[in-house]
Amino acid sequence: MLYASTGCFTLTVIMGVWLAIFAARYKRPFSFLTPVHVGSAIVGSVFLVIAISNGDSRLMLNVALAVAIAAFGVLMAFFRRRGAMIAPLYMCHILLAVMFYFSMVCFTIFPNFGLD
Repeated sequence: MLYASTGCFTLTVIMGVWLAIFAARYKRPFSFLTPVHVGSAIVGSVFLVIAISNGDSRLMLNVALAVAIAAFGVLMAFFRRRGAMIAPLYMCHILLAVMFYFSMVCFTIFPNFGLD
């Protein structure tokens, strides 16, 4: 399940970078980018919860990060629909996502990462 979750989050990262490029250019992204970004993050989160339910308790920090990332993403969407781009929201979303993704990759590639 951890490989599936990391794969979904890799797609999320790719779509997120593509969305960031559009945002930096002040252009509207392609209509499929946001749903794929959000959808792959949701599917990856489901796989993450399944991995935790199978006994991999090392991933609890990742769950907390995922909740925070999602909260910042919802706030970004809320303000974006009203025509505002609040840079600190974007930066918090991105920085937490980078920490989350590197942690996921480390747990996936190195099975003993985080164990005593």
